[in-house]
Amino acid sequence: MSAIAGILRLDGQPVDRRHLERMTGALRAHGPDRRGVYAAGEIGLAHLLMQLTPEDLFDRQPLRGASGAVMAADVRLDNRDDVSSALALDRDEAKMASDSALVLAAWERWGDEVWARLRGPFAAAIWNPDKRALTLARDPMGLGLVVWHRGPRFFAFATLPKGLFALPDVPREISEEKFADFLVLNHAEHETTLYRDVFRLPPAHIAGIDTTGRVQMRRYWSADDITPVRLKSDEAYAEAMREQLDRAVRRQLRSVHPVGCFLSGGLDSSSVAALAARALAEQGKRLPAYTQVPRKGFDGRIGHRGYIDETPFVEAIRQALPTIDVTYVDNSACDDFAELEGVFHATDMPVRGPTNLGWYMQIIRLARANKQRVLLCGDFGNATISWDGWAQAADHLVAGRLWAAYRVWRQLYRASSNSRWTVFRWLFVDRLTPARFAAWATRLSHPRSPAPWQYHAAIRPDFAAAMGVEARARRVGHDFLYRRHTSWRERTAALMPVDYRGEWYAGALAAHGVEMRDPTSDLDVVSFCLGVPVEQFLVEGVSRSLVRRALWGILPPKVLANRRRGAHAPDWFEKLGRRKAAMEAEIADLDRSVLARKAIDLDRLRTAVREWPSENGNDRQILDEYQLALPRGLAMGRFARWFERTN
Repeated sequence: MSAIAGILRLDGQPVDRRHLERMTGALRAHGPDRRGVYAAGEIGLAHLLMQLTPEDLFDRQPLRGASGAVMAADVRLDNRDDVSSALALDRDEAKMASDSALVLAAWERWGDEVWARLRGPFAAAIWNPDKRALTLARDPMGLGLVVWHRGPRFFAFATLPKGLFALPDVPREISEEKFADFLVLNHAEHETTLYRDVFRLPPAHIAGIDTTGRVQMRRYWSADDITPVRLKSDEAYAEAMREQLDRAVRRQLRSVHPVGCFLSGGLDSSSVAALAARALAEQGKRLPAYTQVPRKGFDGRIGHRGYIDETPFVEAIRQALPTIDVTYVDNSACDDFAELEGVFHATDMPVRGPTNLGWYMQIIRLARANKQRVLLCGDFGNATISWDGWAQAADHLVAGRLWAAYRVWRQLYRASSNSRWTVFRWLFVDRLTPARFAAWATRLSHPRSPAPWQYHAAIRPDFAAAMGVEARARRVGHDFLYRRHTSWRERTAALMPVDYRGEWYAGALAAHGVEMRDPTSDLDVVSFCLGVPVEQFLVEGVSRSLVRRALWGILPPKVLANRRRGAHAPDWFEKLGRRKAAMEAEIADLDRSVLARKAIDLDRLRTAVREWPSENGNDRQILDEYQLALPRGLAMGRFARWFERTN
């Protein structure tokens, strides 16, 4: 993986090579192994490489193709064999070609049709000298990154905003509207960034830029392009799922460094780890795995359907797959807030959920110390391989499949401890009621209740009103009640890029040189999961049925039969409580920030610390205030202070 940057002059002047050097200097942590710059007339491209795959040894960018086109690309091509075969390259020629060389050759063969054929994360920039046009492209899952700025005299792009801010004519100014969106967790709009006049290329899009500065953007892939998958039996679906996931895992094991893995007792990371362990064992290698656990002796409550310690399930996995070596990371020993500034610097972004930051970054540091520069994970598994299947009831009802909708309702009622009406409301009423009507009904029945976002967001009400957070959410289709209004397939495809995983992974790579790879977000896996009949996820009324059947005989029955969910950092409350004095000092420090005082309800944060509850329990109000509003308010305030100090 790598970083890219570039400038297209719109005023007829040649690109100043020194500006490209400044951009690469700002991005150097993202590509320390090799740097290349191309400047010719009005166009300049730059590339920085971090060598992680064997073929990176041959990567020399910016790269000129046979047609004269020049490319700078941040790419890991997971389907190299498919692309090289389609290009009719012999085996030796393909083996010596970098991922970027294959992509450029494929683009010269198929044009912009090539982007939907690629698998793996990518962000590419291609200059076509014949048309005097620049093309930017980004992968469908949003793991490759490219942001851009257009001024009166130039168009510039880079992997992250810091690359743009290296240019003297790009202002580094916070967008207060976007800052408000971050505070209330509205991430449904993908084109704007936290910085004014800095824009993102959305996932699954290409942008064409000509020498007048006109930007033409179009989507090249969507869920509508997925071909339905129809097989003969439940067993055939399970076998096909296992084959798809196994292929994705094997694709992502390509590395010049040892590979490690996140591991929990759930179905996502354990499926990835199990298949990776089998593939590595064929090469005589072992798989190091990392699991977060609470402090020894912790016995806090998290609800009747959850569990607090992954250890029993992980130990069952380790015994079933003896080539996995497990390291347990004690969450209570990891300082979440100590990591914040490093993340800000690496990503140019705030942190939304700091209570999981400490153990996560500790695992990354341990992996790097053990020379594991690649970590597999299953971050997107809940939306693909292990979707629970219950939400299909609303899809059945809308499509007129009344018996199927009734059957799902009956199955969930029997599997849960809730009443028939509660299950009916959750499956149908909450999901199908229009958002504006639901908000109106809530205000009518509870006139004194705050807006839904106020429960978990420590945003000043006057700032929220000035930024129009509710109107902005309506414009982009964000529902603060977090209900479903479209089919599962459409909703899942829309959710793919909203969590900024690309930025998060880029930050881990820049800060510690460790690349995160998620086989559950491989486009072929995603397409398969969105293409199979939804009933496959609830065969015989068993939620997450498809992945359970697919991994039968590979993962232990203890894991496959488990219906409960593990909790990330279950001892967060007592760990946060140990920081009360530090939090009081941090809130006082936030008073020195113009943006924090304007946007964040510091009085609410002070009150939360002063009126600390005696115990956590499982109270929704405590979770909203102390797991969400307080730590997020502090983290966003810390970002505001960091931004102002470094501006």
